[in-house]
Amino acid sequence: MTAHIESGIMHNALNVEENRCSILIENIADISYILDPEGIIDYISPQIRKFGLDSHKMHGTSFLKYINSSDREDLEFEFRKMLTDSTPFDNLLRVLDQDGKEHCLENHAEFQRGRNGKPSRIIGIMKDVTKNIAMQKELQRYRDKFDESLEIRNSELASSNETLKQEIKDLKETEERISSLSQFQQTVIENADIWLDVLNRDVEVVIWNNAAERISGYTRDEVVGSTKIWDQLYPEKEYRDEIFSTITRIIEEGTKVSDLETIITRKDGEKRVILWNYKKLLNSKGENIGTIGIGNDITKRKEAEEIQIKHVHFMQELIDAIPAPICYKDKEGIYLGCNKAFEDFSGIKKEEIIRKNISELQIDIQIAESHCTDTELIKTGGSRTYEKEVIYASDQKKHNIMINKSVFTDIKGDVLGVIGVIIDITDRVRSEIILKEYAEQLERSNELKDIFTDIMRHDLLNHANVINGFAYMLLQMEKDEKKIKNLENIEVSNRKLMELIESAASFAKFETIDDINFETIELAGMLKDIIKHFQYHAKQKNVVIELPVHREYNALANPMIEEVFANLISNAIKYGPENSKVIVDIIDKDTDWKVTVTDFGDGIPDNEKSLIFDRFKRVDKKGVKGTGLGLAIVKRIVDLHGGDLSVEDNLGNSGTVFGVTFTKV
Repeated sequence: MTAHIESGIMHNALNVEENRCSILIENIADISYILDPEGIIDYISPQIRKFGLDSHKMHGTSFLKYINSSDREDLEFEFRKMLTDSTPFDNLLRVLDQDGKEHCLENHAEFQRGRNGKPSRIIGIMKDVTKNIAMQKELQRYRDKFDESLEIRNSELASSNETLKQEIKDLKETEERISSLSQFQQTVIENADIWLDVLNRDVEVVIWNNAAERISGYTRDEVVGSTKIWDQLYPEKEYRDEIFSTITRIIEEGTKVSDLETIITRKDGEKRVILWNYKKLLNSKGENIGTIGIGNDITKRKEAEEIQIKHVHFMQELIDAIPAPICYKDKEGIYLGCNKAFEDFSGIKKEEIIRKNISELQIDIQIAESHCTDTELIKTGGSRTYEKEVIYASDQKKHNIMINKSVFTDIKGDVLGVIGVIIDITDRVRSEIILKEYAEQLERSNELKDIFTDIMRHDLLNHANVINGFAYMLLQMEKDEKKIKNLENIEVSNRKLMELIESAASFAKFETIDDINFETIELAGMLKDIIKHFQYHAKQKNVVIELPVHREYNALANPMIEEVFANLISNAIKYGPENSKVIVDIIDKDTDWKVTVTDFGDGIPDNEKSLIFDRFKRVDKKGVKGTGLGLAIVKRIVDLHGGDLSVEDNLGNSGTVFGVTFTKV
């Protein structure tokens, strides 16, 4: 198993290495190939396209097919000798392209054997030397011509031997310069990644490299030996004349120009920004014969710079629009920038703030500890907030401010500096002081309210109980029907007064409660106990109270919910007709229990349903009076529990359905 894993790892590594080698091979100018022992092509690099041949179509064909017939026998002999001796060889091949045109290639081949020692493959690399050979032939022709001329001159100028020797020396130097220039030209054309062109004194193109073709879109065949390219690259005459004025000055005066930016128009119409460096070109006599231009395509860089400039401008406008003073500094405490609000805050213009530290500015903004804070933040990162009282330069008044400092980083996460935001919290501080004073007053008021509520409940109920007692005694003693009726009215009114006092006291108590304690309460048991207390009142109206539940319903609540159920059941009996029923039920609502109390009375109009939970508001019921606080108490208790309170029509019947929800345990 381990060997299999190691084999897989080695196979993957080999694939990675082969891909890397393939990329390198396909991106060099030379042509590489692999043949099997029979000379059949297994691989040939895509550079063969320069001869009009397709590397894919050549695969599987004989290598000798593409070699000049007069060279095939020698090449085949060298291959067979290499198979026997296992030695590499170098030779010169003549290759035919698809048009039958001949090209000279320097060939280097080596033979490889497999692990079993058997013949494996032939690996070779070819370099195009057609131009070099042509140049050598031309040079040889020039030499032959020179030798012929030399013989004539020797016969004619035998007496001028010293002069002739000097001419020979000059000609040799010229020959060397021509050879060097040719070699330089060839190297630049094949390898340079930047635009290179050479112009003569008439501004005609002499050299136009591959990068110039790629960037401009024009081939050297369209350009070399002509000046028309400038009309195409710079179609606007005024702009073209300006460029030519610079180039002419280089040619005529020998001026060197660096970092000259021009905008060219490519063959496809696209605009490109080129950064030029021009230098004069001298011959062997030191005469200025033209210029060499090197251009870098900086279009993307210029676009990025433009975007960056717009981004910086937008960010500055954005922070200037923020009313809070903002500034940012580098790690040494030097200000990098700020917004308009900070200028007003400090009383110093942005131009005077940038590139200075706080000691140089001598800003009396009372944040001297900021340097310590900045140093600490740069070491630890994160942010820090602190409050101070300062004097604004804009109005010379004291302000309460909150200073928030945090570091900012580059895309690598390295800390670049600290940004500070100053928030004026004067109004907030004043409001807090006012609220604190108001809270203290409110607390005293609540204490007075609680005292008043206790006094009202205690003292008023004492007097109401006295009235109730005397009314009861008089009713027992009185025989006059008219007086009995009046005494009964007094007793009923007094009872209502006592209910009002109890309800008002309860409501006042619940109004002052914000937080309550919760415990597990079994709803069905609580409802059964409450219903027992109302059985007497229900029998007086011949009302049946139904509770169709047969299990436990545990809820998270406070015992005060007993007030909720008591009020709802009491109202259902009170407002329901005689000889009817009240249905109390518990419904499962996923995470809640919903307790419903249904009566069969007159119901509540839709336009009044939203009013019944307000204090002292109730629907008018003929012959029934209430305090108007019962449902307000119900709503307050349900709100404290975070539950829902609903009122709906009793569908299919007259009456109303009240519902309250409590969280399940």
